Amino acid sequence: MQNSSAFQYLALDTIHESTTNPRRTFDEAKLLELAESIKHHGLIQPVTVRPNSEGFELIAGARRYRAAQLAELFSIPARIVEIDDTQALEWQLVENAQRADIHPYEEAQGFQRLLDLPGYDVATLVEKSGKSASHIYARLSLLQLISEVAEAFTQERITASHANLIARLPQESQAEAFEQCWRKDWQDSEPHLLPAKHVSAWIQNNLYLSLADAPFDREDPTLNPAAGACVTCPRRSGYNTSLFSDVTDGDQCLSGPCYQIKLTAHIDREIAVRPELIQIENGWRNAREQRPGAVQRGHFREIETVVENPDAEPAPPCAAAKPAIIVYGKRVGTTLTVCTDDNCPVHDPRVEEEQAANPAPTMAPASEAETEEEAEERQRNYEQQRKEYEQEQERRAKERKQQFEREQKEHEAERARREKLHKARVSKFDRILEKAPAMFSATQLRVFLRALATIDPYAFDDVAEQLAANDENNQQTSEEILLSTIDGLPDDKLTGFALRLVLTAHTPIPREDELDLLTEAETAFAPPQPKETASKKTKTPMPIKTAQRTAAKKKAKKQVAA
Repeated sequence: MQNSSAFQYLALDTIHESTTNPRRTFDEAKLLELAESIKHHGLIQPVTVRPNSEGFELIAGARRYRAAQLAELFSIPARIVEIDDTQALEWQLVENAQRADIHPYEEAQGFQRLLDLPGYDVATLVEKSGKSASHIYARLSLLQLISEVAEAFTQERITASHANLIARLPQESQAEAFEQCWRKDWQDSEPHLLPAKHVSAWIQNNLYLSLADAPFDREDPTLNPAAGACVTCPRRSGYNTSLFSDVTDGDQCLSGPCYQIKLTAHIDREIAVRPELIQIENGWRNAREQRPGAVQRGHFREIETVVENPDAEPAPPCAAAKPAIIVYGKRVGTTLTVCTDDNCPVHDPRVEEEQAANPAPTMAPASEAETEEEAEERQRNYEQQRKEYEQEQERRAKERKQQFEREQKEHEAERARREKLHKARVSKFDRILEKAPAMFSATQLRVFLRALATIDPYAFDDVAEQLAANDENNQQTSEEILLSTIDGLPDDKLTGFALRLVLTAHTPIPREDELDLLTEAETAFAPPQPKETASKKTKTPMPIKTAQRTAAKKKAKKQVAA
């Protein structure tokens, strides 16, 4: 139960700020604006305080209190309430949560202070603050940020989107993800912040590992006894769907080191149980990092075990088929069957075709009336044919090897040619940037627009549709419409078309977290004309007939005077 008094004015020096107020950061520019408003109009909304031994503790209205100090007021209107510490903290949290400029990290700290009190849980916070459970969970996750990232966030060097992405990661992975927020290009003196979507893509490709594709048993707690089974592990996206509502690619492991420990244990077990497994490195890495006895992928041919048609006959086995396991690279931990014969007639189509065209000679069956001399002659003929066949196979194998070497050499030559061409184009690019003018000429602007339109023609589909709206039979692509329009524009219309290209996508009403670039463009390119004040007198134009009569009278007076 709380008691409150009517509003009354309190001297500023009797009021002190609360140590439990979640708000710790204040925008100095906005404080100065509020102070100027208070100087002219006074403090319209009173602050809320409670009495204590030092005077009055500020419960709500820290910004108004600070702005009043900047405005050098002696006293301000205040509402005095009698509440306990728990109620004071609750008031501060709710009051700040209802304001758009409260920093998310400070809001998270306020939520956590209430959760530390008896009788408070997330459901209670939802009821008290009016925020959703997912919003509260997202805010609380920010408290998991390591100090380096938390400091950058509170200093607004990174956005809330960056902070939310990093906060959901294990703390041992946060520093690495934080580094991905920045990039320093050749023209930058300092690294610049990348959009959050780039960080999200990096996390998805490097830290979020699909458990559905894991080759090991997700229910086995012995693969990594310290972490236990995956199905009960809290460091996966499926453990808290409220916090990871944007992760749509199934259950994801959020601990790369734990995933690797389980993967290594799985491979070690498979090899221990089945020592005959061929170990395959499905990617290049340093020889010191490779498993002893492992071979590169290209040494063997994988035998397909899955076919598109389930009713089709499975791939036939061969004498050279052996089981294998991938110990590094793509599909690591997967077991498969490989053919170890480079010239296998079953699994090498070229060898199969060659042998079908040139079957190996077989020894003719002996005749019942065959003499000993005839049998020897037949044996010599068979051995001669067999020798010729083997020589032909060696010749064909040699030709295949030579063809492979020629193709490899041509490939290397083509790669060298493209590298040389790439260096020349990079040099050309550098020269263009060095000679870039302060202002574009019409020719230069036309080239710029053509380059812009062809970077991603789908980005300007709306513009292309507007241009072709009156031509129902137009079969051109968006890129063709844009290029033909640019080529046909007069020089004085190029700048306007450039603005049309880049601003069409910004005509919809922006979301709360988006920049309003259309308003910025209006200020830069079409500032509103100042209105004429009432004190300025405007000269009303004289009607045409009145002007003619006035001119005639003046002319007549001149003639009389003459």
